[in-house]
Amino acid sequence: MIALTAKSRHKSSRATPTSILLWALLLAVICGAIDLGEPLEDLFRGGRNMIRARPADGKIVVVGLDEKTFQRFDTLKFSRKVDGKLIDKLVAMGARHVYFDRAYAEPSSPADDEAFAEALKRNRGKVSLGSMSASGNSVGAMTTYILPIPLFRQNGNLVLLNGTTKPFSLSAEFPYQGIVDGKTVRSLASDLSNRSGPTGTLFRPDWSIQMRTVPTISFIDVIDGKVPASQVRGKDILVGWTSVRQLDMHGMAGQGWMPGVYFLVVAAQTLREGIPQNWGWIPAVAIATAFAALLLRCRQRRMAGLVTAGAMAVLLAVPFILDAHFITADFLPAYLLFGIVAYRSMMLREISRAQRLHAGTLLPNLSALREEPQATEKPLVAMRIRNYAAICSSFPEAIETDLINELVRRLSLPGHRNVFYQAEDVIYWLAPRLPADELADHIEGLARLIETQMILGTRKIDVQVSFGLDDEYDRTVTNRIASALLAADRAASRNQLWRFHQSDSEGDTSWQLSLVGEMDNALDQGDIWVAYQPQFTIDDLHIIGAEALVRWQHPERGSISPETFVGAAEAHNRILRLTLYVLERATSDMLRIVGKQAGFRLSVNLSATLLDNPELVARIAGVLATTGFPASSLTLELTETAQITENNKASTTLAQLAEMGIQISIDDYGTGNATLDYLKSFPCDEVKIDRKFVTHLTTDEDDRLMVESTIALAHRLNRRVIAEGIEDRPTLDLLRQLGCDIAQGYHLGRPMKFKDLVTIVFPSRTPRAA
Repeated sequence: MIALTAKSRHKSSRATPTSILLWALLLAVICGAIDLGEPLEDLFRGGRNMIRARPADGKIVVVGLDEKTFQRFDTLKFSRKVDGKLIDKLVAMGARHVYFDRAYAEPSSPADDEAFAEALKRNRGKVSLGSMSASGNSVGAMTTYILPIPLFRQNGNLVLLNGTTKPFSLSAEFPYQGIVDGKTVRSLASDLSNRSGPTGTLFRPDWSIQMRTVPTISFIDVIDGKVPASQVRGKDILVGWTSVRQLDMHGMAGQGWMPGVYFLVVAAQTLREGIPQNWGWIPAVAIATAFAALLLRCRQRRMAGLVTAGAMAVLLAVPFILDAHFITADFLPAYLLFGIVAYRSMMLREISRAQRLHAGTLLPNLSALREEPQATEKPLVAMRIRNYAAICSSFPEAIETDLINELVRRLSLPGHRNVFYQAEDVIYWLAPRLPADELADHIEGLARLIETQMILGTRKIDVQVSFGLDDEYDRTVTNRIASALLAADRAASRNQLWRFHQSDSEGDTSWQLSLVGEMDNALDQGDIWVAYQPQFTIDDLHIIGAEALVRWQHPERGSISPETFVGAAEAHNRILRLTLYVLERATSDMLRIVGKQAGFRLSVNLSATLLDNPELVARIAGVLATTGFPASSLTLELTETAQITENNKASTTLAQLAEMGIQISIDDYGTGNATLDYLKSFPCDEVKIDRKFVTHLTTDEDDRLMVESTIALAHRLNRRVIAEGIEDRPTLDLLRQLGCDIAQGYHLGRPMKFKDLVTIVFPSRTPRAA
């Protein structure tokens, strides 16, 4: 397994199929090029040879200088007269040719040598003597050879006895021929088989031929005439040591240690049956590379298993086929390559599988849903568990898995193959392709199953869900997932059970996504402006101030609701910029009025989310210093677009603003958190009653009691009271009776441009009538 180093912190360190294949191929090439696995390769061949084991063909008979022979002569070196006698007997018995696995390189007694030479002469052309290179394995033209003495070479043929053992004596190879004294001399195997090959080239015999099955007779038994002629007639005879005393023992994988003479027999039989070839490691690696590349393309475990099985079958069967045709090929580099790729691809599939499963429930996740082929052919349903967090947080132990599994069990339709995909508190699945009304009925039926109270642990719980459906099949799966979830969320926000995604709402959705960027551009270009709604004393309707209200006239979409872009500004950390923008515009405008109208006040909204901002006080002070607007004429209305938490920072900020001379108003009193706690906890000069209590003041007794008690309480705490949302004369009169201080609403004046406000503050004709 190769450890891959990450190229960059911003790039995934996960191995890719291509990198896995390249690394495995590199290792295989290195292994093959330096024969790193040669001992293992020989072990594999030895194992195959044991399976293919077959007997020798019996055309070559070994005459063994065995233990019996040693005991007769009590020495490893006996008179060469005996060797001459052996030749005569073997030829007389009909032997085709006699080969000696000895070089006879040193002279013995003259009489013995002469007797042996005479036997060679009598049987001229029937006997071959061995020769071998002095350096062991070399058979080149420059090699020094150990040869029979000249007396013997006159009448005896010459053959090479060289062989090369492989590491750890697991195999052996033999040459076809060599160059001796400038002449080409065949190896014993080539001469026995009458097959030749390139000089110096080695071949690997077929070691499935079992050496123990080579016909063997005792040297001394031939001498004593105890061997029937039928065992020799028409056979090639190879005379060599079979006694372990000679120490001519060599190892062979699958056959153990055997005398060297038997190795020569197997080499000769192999050449007689065919010409061995050596294909090396490249063809097997090429086959393994093809299978590995195919395996890396498999994403499904079943297909990967089939490819792996096919590769194993080929890579295991082909060696047997090649062995049967005397073709040597190295497969270990191929096994190494495919083994690495098989393991790493399995790990990739496991990682990919894990990435497509939810870690807790092991249900398929959205990654798996995106890869589902039918996800573009069936309606996609998203079920949002609206109280998921509340359920999970209410248990001391983790019950998320039990909750999801129970919901999936209830959603599963008998007789249908249902696959559910989880993304935390949302479960997705593909519904039957039905008409819209039938699909809605189908969802409502599932909802009834979900609404039935379920038991988790020892507790009974109710699950609140909403469903979103997308039945538009011509879009990408990713878009359909988002659309189904958006429909579910919209259903939840409207307290509906289900909702279909409507493609005509995509434009609005896109606009919401780009809203903040558009607002930034509008602020830069001055397209956002300030309107002013006048405020009057309720007793004589004298104008005493105005509230600055932000407005946005988009060049393409027209008027944008303040609730829309102010909420977006709060959500995307733009509310401070928007507030300072409005404050600067309003104070610049209103400076013309406050300088001429004593006591005139400007009210500007301040989001409660800004009270924790350490820059707020300094930035407001900076705006007032720039515009020259007096802090004593400014009221900041603390809005309830977000919750205020009671903390020291908020109190400190309000105290600092008050020290500057700025007055604080609690806006939207009676809603959200703007209740008695605010009057008690935060320094303020004014309470602004929300329009929801003012609109139905004359018809709703509860609203009247709320407003009346608020006015009484605020006055006892020395706060003035302003009522907004006054839209008719009866409401104004009732507020006057209840003791309200300041009035604001459409009945008295709508939000207007600054130039229109000036005409109200400084009328050119008659005073305003009540």
